[in-house]
Amino acid sequence: MTRPRVTRIDHIGVVVADFGAHVDQLEALGLELRREGSDNESHVRHYLSGDSSIELIDVLDEGARSERLAEGEQARIEHIAFEVESIEDVRAVLEGRGVEVSWPPYPSASGPMIWTTAATSGGVQYQFFVRRADEDGT
Repeated sequence: MTRPRVTRIDHIGVVVADFGAHVDQLEALGLELRREGSDNESHVRHYLSGDSSIELIDVLDEGARSERLAEGEQARIEHIAFEVESIEDVRAVLEGRGVEVSWPPYPSASGPMIWTTAATSGGVQYQFFVRRADEDGT
C-alpha cells in the first residue's frame, strides 16, 4: 500500500449561525477574502491566512443546517481539509484503518475531493482533495 503524501492543510471549515458577524470579524482582523461560492445547500467564503484559509460556511438549507449545526450553537469547526497528491492512496490507507470515506470523489472547483465520516475518524471530519493544475492554492 502506497503511503499518501499530504502536502499541506488547505483550510479549516467552520459552520456558522451568523454568517455576517463572522465575515465582519475576520475582515476586522485583516484577513483577505480569497474566494467565495454557493451551491444549493450553502454559501462559503475563504479567508486567507498564511498558506491556508478559514472557510466560513453559511448553510442555507434548513434541513442540512440542523444536521451540521446544533440548535443554539453559534459555530463549530466542521472539517479540516488537506491537499494531497492522490485521493486513491488516502482512501486505501484510511479504509485499511477502518475509516469510512465518501466515494466516488466529489468534483469541485478546486479538484476532486473526499471526506471521512467523523464517527470513524476519531470524531473529526477530514476532507482530502487533489488540486486542479490551474488552481493556484492561495
